Amino acid sequence: MNVNLYDVISSVGNKTEKSVSISDMNVEYLGESISISGKQPFTLIIECVAKDIVEIEADTIVHTIRSCSRCLSDVETDYTISVNRRINVSTGEAYIDDTSETDEISYIEDCNLDIDKLIMDELFTVLPMTVLCKEDCKGICKVCGANLNKITCDCDQTVPDPRMAVFSDIFKQLDT
Repeated sequence: MNVNLYDVISSVGNKTEKSVSISDMNVEYLGESISISGKQPFTLIIECVAKDIVEIEADTIVHTIRSCSRCLSDVETDYTISVNRRINVSTGEAYIDDTSETDEISYIEDCNLDIDKLIMDELFTVLPMTVLCKEDCKGICKVCGANLNKITCDCDQTVPDPRMAVFSDIFKQLDT
């Protein structure tokens, strides 16, 4: 969803509130495919605070479906996203903490604010690198690939000491 900022930046002090929502989408994050949807529409507040500079505020909840880092089962998680940004629309830069530091942005193009990209930008700052289906997830069997949370397999789970690999090779040569 896009919001045109032209009317807001036409005069300092202009302020608008819009009810918006994010699109359902699948995104790649650190090599993982994540399904994302908005829980409900939310209010986006945009105010022109100086020439070509707007403040954007919003609070929403984003629902994600990710894969467990150990067993690859689906894990559903909600994240609260709070947006509070000051942006120079003409240069496409967001101010960080004060006006001396800026960061390039990708969610404003030709005075159009892309809501989905803005929320994704904020979401990627709060997403943990890994997620578990439960704290004591057993993962998958390294031999047969079975989900060890659901079944137990009879595969040999011993991991040989890599320092002893040379001796293992010698014994294999003696067996032949």
